[in-house]
Amino acid sequence: MLSDIKELDSIMTNKMKEIYRSKKEIQQFFKIQGILYLERTRIDWKPLIGKKLDQSPYFKTNKEEFKDLSRKYGDHIENCLMAPLYIKKVDDAIGYGVFAAEDICKDDFIGEYAGVVQIADKLGDTDEDISGYETDYTWYYLDEIKGGPALEINGRLEGNETRFINHSFDSNVDVEHTLHKGQWVIFFKAERDILKDAQLLISYGEKYWEDDCRKLECV
Repeated sequence: MLSDIKELDSIMTNKMKEIYRSKKEIQQFFKIQGILYLERTRIDWKPLIGKKLDQSPYFKTNKEEFKDLSRKYGDHIENCLMAPLYIKKVDDAIGYGVFAAEDICKDDFIGEYAGVVQIADKLGDTDEDISGYETDYTWYYLDEIKGGPALEINGRLEGNETRFINHSFDSNVDVEHTLHKGQWVIFFKAERDILKDAQLLISYGEKYWEDDCRKLECV
């Protein structure tokens, strides 16, 4: 009973500071934000299931690199591992960011960028109709599907902690991708050593901001 009271006090204190540390607090935060928490990416475009993506020219050209990434990080992806992180409000302009709960070493696995694999849509006309490249919470799917539509991994309404990692040209997080169990997975790893309580930052690259639909807020 006493432990439950202490946990409730901790949750209330962190809410006042807008800091979400434990997995329970983070999942409650997602619920409040109206975002479905995902451990792994969900495939919405069903024809993708069963496609032999390891036969694509893109995979074959970079096969050894992807094999190496799978050896290093495949178990992390499979087991839905996440680096020690917490979410905290940065300010009113930027919103929330992701911070290191402990020191993170260079090349450590941060987490999979979880979202929904769906047809990319650049045609949202209103705030209520935003999807695809109309939102900053998306990455294009890593390979073109022959005869199929352009796809994306969209984390706007479904995702995990990584969707709150902010952009900076002075980044400390790298984006990587590899084929895991027949599907492309985007994941983040530490670009360099990251000290406890430092904000995790990733550079999306200048090309990401070329479309007028995106607004760049540098940290």
